[in-house]
Amino acid sequence: MIKKICFFIAMGLTSLQVMAHPHAWMDLQTRFLINEQQQLTGLDLIWHFDDFYSANIIEDMKQKTEPLAQQYQDFAKQSVEFMAAENWLTHLEVNGNKVSFSKPTAYRTEKQEYHLVLHFVLPLKEPIAIKGNTLSLSIYDSTYYVEMLHHEANKISVSDNAKSLCQIKLEKPNPPEDISAYAASLDINQQSESGLGTLFAEKVLLTCQP
Repeated sequence: MIKKICFFIAMGLTSLQVMAHPHAWMDLQTRFLINEQQQLTGLDLIWHFDDFYSANIIEDMKQKTEPLAQQYQDFAKQSVEFMAAENWLTHLEVNGNKVSFSKPTAYRTEKQEYHLVLHFVLPLKEPIAIKGNTLSLSIYDSTYYVEMLHHEANKISVSDNAKSLCQIKLEKPNPPEDISAYAASLDINQQSESGLGTLFAEKVLLTCQP
């Protein structure tokens, strides 16, 4: 399958069942990193992979001779490098203007119970003042091969020094019925139309007082 979509196929997951999109799932946690000058400096991201995907990757790791700790770190490094071409699947705007990111830092992978968890910090190229501004964040795979959701607003936070300044609102996706039916009709060998994932993406709104 020709992939431009995400790092799942590139990482060697080939045993997914034939079923409707999405084929994999991520539970997200996001923290807006805000400094003492009330500037947004980056995003602290935690992505929980679904158990089925995790089991495939872990089983593959067990067949190799390298220590698991090293393989976990290699997985994190390869993941963030692969996602660079897709802007790390992360889209941030401030008052409607797109924000650019630098390369991820502090990336690592760990195993929690039955699934893998990817941690990384996505720095902004330039800090952005948050007072009086509204930030809009969406994290998604544009082809909807992977579903990526926070599910609840309590999975989103800001640095402690900005808690009293900013309010968080999570807008859940509400795709049209015909689009949902189209996604359900796609099997693992089909690539969706460009931008399908945007219709299934959450929107996180961070509104900060002047």
